[in-house]
Amino acid sequence: MAENKKAFVLYTDIIETVKQLDDLKAGELFKHILRYVNDENPKSDDPIINLVFTPIKLQLKRDLKKYEQRAERSRINGAKGGRPKNPVGYFKTQKNPDEPRKPDTVTVTDTVTVKDTVTVINKKKKVKKEKEELVYPFETDSFKKYFNVWKQYKQDQHRFKYKSLATEQALLKQIAKDYTTENEAIEAIEYSMANGYKGIFKPQKPQNNGNSYGNTKTGTTYRDSFKRKILNDIQSAEAIEQ
Repeated sequence: MAENKKAFVLYTDIIETVKQLDDLKAGELFKHILRYVNDENPKSDDPIINLVFTPIKLQLKRDLKKYEQRAERSRINGAKGGRPKNPVGYFKTQKNPDEPRKPDTVTVTDTVTVKDTVTVINKKKKVKKEKEELVYPFETDSFKKYFNVWKQYKQDQHRFKYKSLATEQALLKQIAKDYTTENEAIEAIEYSMANGYKGIFKPQKPQNNGNSYGNTKTGTTYRDSFKRKILNDIQSAEAIEQ
């Protein structure tokens, strides 16, 4: 044992082992322990005593080592003027009252939050509308040209313009109802333009000795020269498209 050490720790958990001994053997074991802690280096020929004493001996050695470490620290602190009241690095516990406290580990975690702004652009899908087309009662280039001349005539002579395909289609529907052949429809268009009509009417016999057409709708009479002008416009339109 260490010098000036007047006590030792005997742990209570050895009771389970000591219970297996009779009182005589237990007394011998206790005496053997006392001789050991007093540095008498006892020897026993009894294998039972040696078997039970071995783990106790190892524990006593561990306790002695801890005692010596504490004594050394106390000596060093005494040389420095005594241990501070609250020494840095010491953590006094019931089990090891003078065991140095391990430094606290401080973990600093920097959290960087990156926010990506994702802009979702919903492109409206352009739905291409099918181009509305007129349905002609007579699917010939000749009739289509006359119909276009009729529209130009309405705009020039009567300052009227068809505002939508629906109104044009309504007129074409009426033409299909009134005329069974393409020639009849074209003649009606020519006749109506020659007489300055606002609508398309079936040709009537010439009045005033055949030199002019009487406009029974408006009371206006157009001479042959005006009819020729309309026909020239039609021919010019055909020449341009060709």
